[in-house]
Amino acid sequence: MKILSVFLLIFLFSLPIIAGVSNNSSATASASCAISEATPGEAATTGEATTGEATPGEAATGEAATGESAGESAATGVSAPLSHYTPGNLTDRLDSIMELFHTHNNFNGTVLVAQNGEVVFGEGYGYANMEHGIPNSPEMNYRIASISKQFTALLIMQKVAEGKMSLDSTINTYIPDYPSPQGEVITIHHLLTHTSGMPHYAGIPDFFPRFGRQLFEHREFVELFWDLELMSEPGEEYSYSSFGYYLLGYILEEVSGKTFDALLDARILQPLGMHDTGIEDHRQIVTNRAHGYDMVLDGFLRAEFRDLSTALATGDMYASPLDMVKWDQALRDYTLLDKEYQDLKFEPELDGYGYGWRIGHMKLSENDSLYYNEHTGGTNGFTSIGTRLPEDGYYILVFCNTRPGEIRPIREQIVNALYDKPIEFERSVPIAAARILEEEGLQQSMDFLKELADAGNDNGDELTLNHIAQIGRDLMLLDRYREATDFLALATRLFPDSPRAQMLLGDAWYAAGEEENAVTAYARALLLDPSHNATLQRLQRVTD
Repeated sequence: MKILSVFLLIFLFSLPIIAGVSNNSSATASASCAISEATPGEAATTGEATTGEATPGEAATGEAATGESAGESAATGVSAPLSHYTPGNLTDRLDSIMELFHTHNNFNGTVLVAQNGEVVFGEGYGYANMEHGIPNSPEMNYRIASISKQFTALLIMQKVAEGKMSLDSTINTYIPDYPSPQGEVITIHHLLTHTSGMPHYAGIPDFFPRFGRQLFEHREFVELFWDLELMSEPGEEYSYSSFGYYLLGYILEEVSGKTFDALLDARILQPLGMHDTGIEDHRQIVTNRAHGYDMVLDGFLRAEFRDLSTALATGDMYASPLDMVKWDQALRDYTLLDKEYQDLKFEPELDGYGYGWRIGHMKLSENDSLYYNEHTGGTNGFTSIGTRLPEDGYYILVFCNTRPGEIRPIREQIVNALYDKPIEFERSVPIAAARILEEEGLQQSMDFLKELADAGNDNGDELTLNHIAQIGRDLMLLDRYREATDFLALATRLFPDSPRAQMLLGDAWYAAGEEENAVTAYARALLLDPSHNATLQRLQRVTD
């Protein structure tokens, strides 16, 4: 702290603004990614979820601050031609929507819509394997990340129905040596509903750089998080925790005497004939396996490796869209669980989360809404969403083998098409800027963003800090640091009251190896908000 204080005294009161513009444009690019700001010196990592802000030089991570859909693109804002009712039959409307997302926003994956167990639309866009030109299709197998949680919840409810588990039992009922007080106060119900108070991955500092690539025994991994301090008293608050669902998977193994993989196969997959679904193991040969990619600027990179022994029962499954239709059909027919117990899965608790599902009503019009069950997922190179509309029998799947992926905007427009509503499409701002950068140059791309910012007040288009941060982050991934600092310096001018803008500029300077400029930017962030914790953490690391 002594060194930190010295730097603050020097920089807070006497340093000039760092905001130059360079015309140096190097290398060619690659796609649009969700923002993650990492700490100095950390390697690029990805994972099922992060909370808060990451650190300089780190790639997009995580499943999301809530544990869901962190990989969803923040890239929206420029109106595209299709913003009105589109005539034609349902198949044509859905295909026209997806061609827009594929052409303008680089969607890569498969979309499927079923009604009452019958597929009414199923198409792949882009490639399941870009190296070999293998196209996406409903038959391909995708990592489904946190959509896995709904399977875990059903296995738990099967044990409850059999009298082998109780929703009110605490952890130490099944793991007697689980540390106190956690083991004595957290129940199975708390774990299922994310009300245990357990943290998410961010509860372990630098989780993905330190542990994401390691192979763990399940007991070994449980001991990694089992004594973490609770964020709240069990039952008081909703706080998404993949550690909680990992623990449920381990408890299932203890209760059944079987591996989670074997239990899933025997109790769900085999009875339903889901032969293209299972637990992801990178060592195994899986027919029709889709590969995961990161979008960077306007192209793609291979996704970082993650060992899914760190995601037991919480995000370690793969499935084909066609197989998932069988899963939806089984839920509608109560094939795997009596109605009394299955319906408990869909009773919303805090924040609308039930047992492995988010439950609620989505607005359809001023006087109408749709009851839905839904879950998203995100892991290295994959984003996904599965939405059930039980009252009309619809099941919507968007499986994307890139991260980020605009899964929620796509789902929203599919719903509009299903219910004969106007289609509203927004073109990705970062991708549009990236295409101008690569085709016309740095200054032209920055001019585009400035024009968008100026026009936003007049025509409704809105440039956000996340748009520019995404471009800067992608450029840093490609080691194009000078361009990154130019874009993020622009962000500080367009968003002069934002401490985060200054912090992001500091991250770019740090990644470029210019620590003095980084400290200057961090200090200016603290001038705007002296309590900005993410900046304080960065400055501490840089100056230690």
